[in-house]
Amino acid sequence: MVAIKNFDEELYRLIKTCAALENRTIASVIEEAVRSWLASRRDYDEILAWVRLEREYQKNLDALRRLGECRRGYALICDGEVVEVFDEYLDAVRRSLEIQAPQAMIVKLPLKAKPERLELGMPW
Repeated sequence: MVAIKNFDEELYRLIKTCAALENRTIASVIEEAVRSWLASRRDYDEILAWVRLEREYQKNLDALRRLGECRRGYALICDGEVVEVFDEYLDAVRRSLEIQAPQAMIVKLPLKAKPERLELGMPW
């Protein structure tokens, strides 16, 4: 559920009426409008790429957290799954290239510091 503060009440009533006349939900009308607005942005593809990159990073970070702290070596993580733990860093790199993992993460184990959050740095 998402709440929008300070949304114009008259506009909301108009959306609600139009949605009812079209047998749609208010959410579907607002989602359509927002998608249209986003698609009209000149840097939409770049924004979408950043959002997808952050989502993949979060999935990989969750997989790393599930791995635990008792392992040693280099963990190759891709698509939210631990692919394998290697003794040598270059072996992890080679395997990453073999499986063509564009959003892979290679992490030295055991972790010296617990990962909290990575800011990917939006360019604007």
